[in-house]
Amino acid sequence: MRTPLALVLPLVCFTAACGSTGSPPNDLSDLGSERSEQAGASESLNKDEIKTEPRAAAHETNAKSAEPPKDDRPRIGALGPHTWIWKKPSRDGLAIGKMRIGTSVPLKSTQPVDGPGCKGKWYAIEPRGYVCDDNTATLDLEDPWYKALAYSAPKPGEWPYRYAHSNGAPMYGRVPTPDEWKNAEREYGPVNTWKPLGAWAKGHEENIVDEPIKASDEVPYFLKDGKRTAPGGNYNTAALVWKRIPAGSMLAYSRAFEMHGRVWLLTPDTMVVPADRVSHMKLSTFQGVHFDKSDMRLPFAWNRSKEPLPKYKRGADGKLAPTGDTLAPKTPVEIGESQIEENGMVFFELRKEPGLFVGKTADAAKALDVELVVTRAATALPKGIESDEKWLEAKIINGTLTAYVGLEPVMTTLFSPGKGGPPLPTYKFPEDHSKYATTALGNFPLEWKERVATMSNEKGEPKVLWFTDVPHQQYLRAPLAMHVAYWHEDFGKRKSAECLNVSPLDGQWLFGWTLPVLPEGWNAVGAGQGNGESTVVFVGTK
Repeated sequence: MRTPLALVLPLVCFTAACGSTGSPPNDLSDLGSERSEQAGASESLNKDEIKTEPRAAAHETNAKSAEPPKDDRPRIGALGPHTWIWKKPSRDGLAIGKMRIGTSVPLKSTQPVDGPGCKGKWYAIEPRGYVCDDNTATLDLEDPWYKALAYSAPKPGEWPYRYAHSNGAPMYGRVPTPDEWKNAEREYGPVNTWKPLGAWAKGHEENIVDEPIKASDEVPYFLKDGKRTAPGGNYNTAALVWKRIPAGSMLAYSRAFEMHGRVWLLTPDTMVVPADRVSHMKLSTFQGVHFDKSDMRLPFAWNRSKEPLPKYKRGADGKLAPTGDTLAPKTPVEIGESQIEENGMVFFELRKEPGLFVGKTADAAKALDVELVVTRAATALPKGIESDEKWLEAKIINGTLTAYVGLEPVMTTLFSPGKGGPPLPTYKFPEDHSKYATTALGNFPLEWKERVATMSNEKGEPKVLWFTDVPHQQYLRAPLAMHVAYWHEDFGKRKSAECLNVSPLDGQWLFGWTLPVLPEGWNAVGAGQGNGESTVVFVGTK
């Protein structure tokens, strides 16, 4: 597909909101109700501006791009919070990518370049683009602030960090003494307590585990002896409390260590949070079906509920009745193409177990809430899609998502759409979708991909609620994104404020499979402007 793209530098989406906390280049403000750390601007690109990648790139993944190779190439490191990558040595237009604090990219040349909009010098990086060597970047990878950030750089894989749910906690610049924390934490009440936050947080608390976080790591080298030996970037290092994380917000951490008889968590931006004021979150295990690794074939019936569903067979009276055998929660089963209706139910015969059936209500009014949903393979290519091209199909009512190359299904899974259900035809984008928590319908070439970013619906630095370092975000049209939800595992059900929630395992795979490809060392990449073509996501009702 050679479609002109709208390049968007994204926002953040989570169960209660969708969008990004940082302002994109050219001072464009964040959009939408669910956002990620990058974004909100859009710009139309002409076909001629899109340099397409060879089709072989369609099968590349980003798995090996998470960590730079150990070699002697000169590199530039990111001090952030927003280290943008530009197509030319100039801040004109939109950035083509972004670096992550504490990470680095190889230089294409060590020779600096003059250009507008940079207080330092511009440097060409691999494989394309330029980074300004100002207060957001450094050529000295021994810089104390960079080294401290690199100590908490995201790990490769589906879990770049460990995660916790905040009960309201201070974020210290160093480990306080018992007397210091007693005074600083007086307002938070007793430790090791957790209270439900109410309906607004429904879905955010589902993966909380009632067990303490144990120390599993050494004390960070720059925090030993209760002193801080690394600078704090833009933070006030003279202050004990650098920030406060509100109750209901999510916390990413890279280390859990003990000091003064208490366990502490190290955040990606080197702050210290008491572990007994947050709640541990379990790791999701849900993932879809990959057809290159399974002998299963569509169509599927998915049990998208959290409970087993009965299987049926005909009894002596000729009527379908439960057998006692069940279909496990969040699990698919192969079904035949035909269906039968009986006693207000629709039944599907199991392809590999003839005579056994699974069923759902036939009442259309309950279609949004049925536990059994069906995924069928596409029979015709969408308009503009070529026979060797990647594309994604998302169905809001069913909560199913399928990846294709041409008409060949590659993977299928469950996702969580907006909890407002299918949008009305009169809804405007994005204001009505954000207001009513509905996922917009349409054909969306991916505009921006970000491997790790903090999500909030607030403009600028969030202060009320945020989800730290959500992995594998892909923007369809900001603020609408397809992104990981690490705070719940009820995929297939309506949970999001607007976006397409996917599991961590599915999110990692989708991020590596779709185009454009994330270059080595980059944290984010935009479509077009030399970054290659974009995978299209088709969002429909059913």
